[in-house]
Amino acid sequence: MKDWKRYVTGLSLMPVVLGIVYYLPQPWFTYLIMITAFFGFSEYLKMFNEKKDYIFAPIAALLMLLIETMSRLGSIGNLTEMTTMGQIYDSIGVFRLFMIICVSVAALIPVLSLLGKDTIDRKFKRMSLYLSGFFYLGFSFGLFTLVRHHGSNYHWLAFALVVPWICDTAAYFGGKFMGKHKFAPVISPNKTWEGAISGAIFAIIAGLVFGFFFLKSEGMVFIGIVSLSIGILGQLGDLAESLIKRAAGVKDSGTLFPGHGGILDRTDSLLISVTVIYVSLLLKNYGF
Repeated sequence: MKDWKRYVTGLSLMPVVLGIVYYLPQPWFTYLIMITAFFGFSEYLKMFNEKKDYIFAPIAALLMLLIETMSRLGSIGNLTEMTTMGQIYDSIGVFRLFMIICVSVAALIPVLSLLGKDTIDRKFKRMSLYLSGFFYLGFSFGLFTLVRHHGSNYHWLAFALVVPWICDTAAYFGGKFMGKHKFAPVISPNKTWEGAISGAIFAIIAGLVFGFFFLKSEGMVFIGIVSLSIGILGQLGDLAESLIKRAAGVKDSGTLFPGHGGILDRTDSLLISVTVIYVSLLLKNYGF
């Protein structure tokens, strides 16, 4: 029954998400990412039984402001595309706001964590959770808007979603039908080397096929390297989220998606995927 829910949820989400990627206007797309990050941040805290008190509202608001600010940083090759001093000045202003938010949060969270009558252990746990959750989720979700900005057809963002989906599916079935050797038994007992290798192979295949049809201006070698990186690092991202859930003592981050869990369960490998693509395109655009 659980597998049935998993398949139905996955199949129904794919066209909806791809439709959002290709057809939702940019401002509304940014708002959607901000809302998703807000609830992902809430899930993250809830997993560790962290109550949403005086510290939650200002930090959650700054999290969404960080993502909105990142959406205005422009395309990945923005610095090389600027032609006027006005464009450069505007970009510097946005980057200045970005840095102000980051520095403010880095100082604000420890200060707010000192308040209240909780024990020292509880205060330290709160500070650690808010710092890690804010920067991990804020930066990662913010990259969705930056990757979508790259080019005019949104194909790279679709690539960032399709490749890990195929990878996860291949890893699941590869592990189910061929899995014998445990990959990380302490963190995730069901993951196997056979499943991980299946996922990586199909990530490369999916990436190359997608690139052949939709990213014809990019080199196939580059696309293959990016696909392999997503296939490997995306699965490690999934494993890292399993580690977080183990530490929190929960099976799923939430119950929003039947058979799949919560927002963080569905975006763990995607957050790594957009990061890999952003860094890869950044290095490629600036000649590294």
